[in-house]
Amino acid sequence: MRRGEALMRWTFMDDQFDEWEAYVSGGQPGGKAAARIMFVCLSTPAQRPRQIIHESGDPATAEQQLAQMDEARLAELFARSEPIA
Repeated sequence: MRRGEALMRWTFMDDQFDEWEAYVSGGQPGGKAAARIMFVCLSTPAQRPRQIIHESGDPATAEQQLAQMDEARLAELFARSEPIA
């Protein structure tokens, strides 16, 4: 897993050796719209992006936790994520 320099983005490889980028999107602190962790495939752009709602719903908390995740936890979230329609 690598952390992006300018933006809060992380890259990792899945079991199929596709490279994915993960980042937090949406949500308002204390608001009703929940923060989501988005997954975009960098190596195969035809792959549909995926998302999962972060359990806290808060974007700052989601960013902080994403920054501290190990690859196993990130892979777990990726496995539970759903393709964006």
